[in-house]
Amino acid sequence: MIKEAVDTSLPHLRASVAWAQDAPTPLPELEVRLTASAAAFDAGDSWAFTILDASETRVLGAAGLEPAESALVALIGPESVEVGYWLRAHATGHGYATEAVAALIELAFTRLQARRVAVCHDPVNTASAGVPRRLGFSSRGIVPDAVLSGRQASDGSIRPATMVWVMDAVPPHEQVSLTTRQS
Repeated sequence: MIKEAVDTSLPHLRASVAWAQDAPTPLPELEVRLTASAAAFDAGDSWAFTILDASETRVLGAAGLEPAESALVALIGPESVEVGYWLRAHATGHGYATEAVAALIELAFTRLQARRVAVCHDPVNTASAGVPRRLGFSSRGIVPDAVLSGRQASDGSIRPATMVWVMDAVPPHEQVSLTTRQS
C-alpha cells in the first residue's frame, strides 16, 4: 500500500521530498526499509506512522518523529524532536498532515517527554509551512546551511537554507486543569 501511494504520486513527491528522487523503490528494498523503521520504532529511536483513509484501505501518506540532530538541538534546545510528513498528491489540502502532526505533538509531549517539537522544511516548499502555521508553531526563520547543514532539497542537492518552526511544551506550572478553571 505504501509503494502504491508513493509510486502513483511521484511527480508530486519529487517536487517536495528528496527521498522521492530515487523512487520507485523495488518492493524487496522497501520491505527492508520498513523492517528497519519498525525496529527503530520498537527501540525508541524514531517513530513512523502511516496515514490511512477512513476505511483503512488506502495509504494517504506518512508522518514521523525522531530525536533532533545535534545541530538542531544547538539551535532550538535540548529534549527536542523533529517531525516530518508527506502526503500522496490527491490527499493534500484536506487537513490530513495537520491532523497527523497534531497527534505526533501530543505523543512527543505526553509520552516522549519532549520539551519542543520542530518542523524543518525547504523554504521553497510553502505547502509544508501551512501545517506548523495552523498548529501554532513559532517560526524561527530561515536558517543557513552553515547552521543546519546537510539538509536535502527536493532535487536531492543540499539546500542552502532550511525553514525552522518550533512548538514548546507547556511547563507543568502553566497548565490549567478543568477543575481550576471552574472554581
